[in-house]
Amino acid sequence: MSAAEDDAPTIVVGYDGREPAEHALEQAIQNARETGARVVAVVVGNLVASADPYGIGSVGWEYFPPVPEGGPPELQPLLNGARERLEAAGVDGEAVWGLGDPATEILRIAEETGAKQIVVGHHHHSALGRLLGTDVDARIADAAGCDVIVTP
Repeated sequence: MSAAEDDAPTIVVGYDGREPAEHALEQAIQNARETGARVVAVVVGNLVASADPYGIGSVGWEYFPPVPEGGPPELQPLLNGARERLEAAGVDGEAVWGLGDPATEILRIAEETGAKQIVVGHHHHSALGRLLGTDVDARIADAAGCDVIVTP
């Protein structure tokens, strides 16, 4: 859904079912109640490396097996959990899925929906992880074109 299709502001929240993501979803729900925004919970699955997917000596990234229309089966419990939480809270929203890098997918969906806010949980990473740029929350905060809230 594009921002033009809906006058309500959108809050995008990264959701992976871990405790920081649970806090982020709760914060997004609270913010939506206060502002009348709709919430888009984003669940991201991993791509896997495939050695020579085309039989020509190349290495590529793909999801295996092919992705069903409703999303990868292993993401369904998270998608359903996010949908149930939004519904139970009485908040307008949806749960969507993506594949690949979580920061990239959350930012893509935020841009596509015209999000006014992104809410993500802070996952504690090692100094090496931070150095290598694996902190999803920090990467989103650096690159987002809207307000970003990082919950504990």
